[in-house]
Amino acid sequence: MIFYNDNKNKECKDKNDNCLCEVVKCLANTNNCTGPTGPRGATGPTGPTGATGATGPAGPTRNCTCSCVSRGELIINGGMEIVIDDKPTGWLFSNPDNITSENSQGRVHSGNWSVNIEDDSTLSQVINNIEPGCFYELSFFARGEGAQVSLNANVIFITNSCDVLGGNIMVRSQDITNSNRDFAYYRLITSQAPAGTTAIKIEFTVEANENQSLDLDDVSLTSLEQKK
Repeated sequence: MIFYNDNKNKECKDKNDNCLCEVVKCLANTNNCTGPTGPRGATGPTGPTGATGATGPAGPTRNCTCSCVSRGELIINGGMEIVIDDKPTGWLFSNPDNITSENSQGRVHSGNWSVNIEDDSTLSQVINNIEPGCFYELSFFARGEGAQVSLNANVIFITNSCDVLGGNIMVRSQDITNSNRDFAYYRLITSQAPAGTTAIKIEFTVEANENQSLDLDDVSLTSLEQKK
């Protein structure tokens, strides 16, 4: 079979002037011959990784130094659990006869022991190696064994030249919790320890009527971390 293209009518015919099928027409006139899209072939392998770009400029340097770092618990035997001769160890007593360890039900905040302080008595502790310029947090639990009980809790900075009051909690008579099994929670943040501070003294002074007294437990002192 011989094909030719009649330019007058743009039809594909054989030698006998017979019209050809559409496929043959397309072969003769490729400008308008578009078949259906075939299925997508498989994706080729990933090309090699390109070169690493230039490193960007370094970020700004931050100067952050901690002048006061928390050293954890500073009080010795704050839970009053270590008892010798009916008194908590690690503490000083202004009137030893009026300060005793207590383990009765309803009179201990946690653990097995608290300490009982009677009228006109002071319980204290000195903590050495204190860093100047830092702030400190004192906390404790207390209850009155009777309604006519008052408490003064002081944090005193001991410096090379003098003693400086760093913080105080005063609970007046009749204002302290005195229900059985009920302790009140107290907390203070001191002023900044002055230059030359070498130690801190924690002291609890109690005034009470007749046979009344104060139960004290879970005393804590910590330094507060500061960043500059």
